[in-house]
Amino acid sequence: MAKRGQQRFVTPWRRRAWRAAAAACLSVTAQAAETSGLARDDGPCRLRIVCFNAENLAVPGDQPRLSRFRFEPARRRHVERIAAVIETLAPDILVMPEVVSAAGAEAVAAVVREKGMPDFRGWHVDGSDAYSGFDVAIFSRLDPDEVDGRRIAIHVPARKSAREAKADAAERAGDAEDAWLRQAYTFTDDRGAERREEAVLQRHALAYFTVCGRKIAVLGLHLKSNPDDPGSNAQRAAETRIVRDIVRRKIVAKGYLPIVLGDLNDYDPDVPMSDKRRKTRTTVLRDLKDFDPDRPGAELVNAASAIPRVADRYSSHWDFNENGSPDGDDVFSLIDHVLLPRELEAGIRRVFICHAIDLDVSDHFPVVVDLDLR
Repeated sequence: MAKRGQQRFVTPWRRRAWRAAAAACLSVTAQAAETSGLARDDGPCRLRIVCFNAENLAVPGDQPRLSRFRFEPARRRHVERIAAVIETLAPDILVMPEVVSAAGAEAVAAVVREKGMPDFRGWHVDGSDAYSGFDVAIFSRLDPDEVDGRRIAIHVPARKSAREAKADAAERAGDAEDAWLRQAYTFTDDRGAERREEAVLQRHALAYFTVCGRKIAVLGLHLKSNPDDPGSNAQRAAETRIVRDIVRRKIVAKGYLPIVLGDLNDYDPDVPMSDKRRKTRTTVLRDLKDFDPDRPGAELVNAASAIPRVADRYSSHWDFNENGSPDGDDVFSLIDHVLLPRELEAGIRRVFICHAIDLDVSDHFPVVVDLDLR
């Protein structure tokens, strides 16, 4: 993002690259629209799933602790830009991390409806990340199933008092029904001291859908950032243990197929990405894909493996010097993932990452998966 008062210079080659990427995204979107069959009883049943981190989507009236745009005009423009991306990609189901409030989710959905998608709705549930205020919203052109009296859910433990927060988590492991929603972890800090902390899956959302007779559950995630930091990696691994429990207890046990997606902030060692220098330091992606230790092999597959061109496998742009333009020191990596159940792998029709946007919209790019559920 350009600093205040700094004017951005757009080179001709960059403008041509944006136009080419936009044309490619529009072409694929048009193909999906022609074959969309969600309401049909025969033929293919196409479903487009997208995950897209909006980068701190706040609307006028929101008061996030981490503010990207402080003033109302810039926040309104951000909503319009995000809505334009949605209009272009026309997802059936969209998972969007970094939405600050229900008002923000509804603002985006309202603009998309005005653009000609009257059945587009957003669902939001407040998370428990008091520091960033970021939540995960789920948007859809389909109504989620009502499960346990809700259309969108989050699984977090009851808040603890300050004294309880300092207590040894192991001593209280069996004290509460929601103890499984807390995971203790340890790591060595910069001073060489061993630290013991507790993780909660603060930023996620779960919704269930029935599409063409298929029962699928969409678990949107935003895991702990910074894959180069030992403490962050340990926390993300602990969050992953909670995710695996949610998949087993709240999805598979209810007869739904799990689709796990979002900003996972880690690399998949089984899927080569455009940046060959960066390697994961955790087992997060492999653990997420193999959520059931009692079954042989991994239950989920990373949809990015179906992207034919490895050079296109990046979903995040870390603008290292914050000048709003791609430079040699910037990092382009694949940290946003869509993990599909093996049962749907044969139905993958197309996977791509839409690089038609720049840092004015978000520092992430939408990951798009087209499925045929028949």
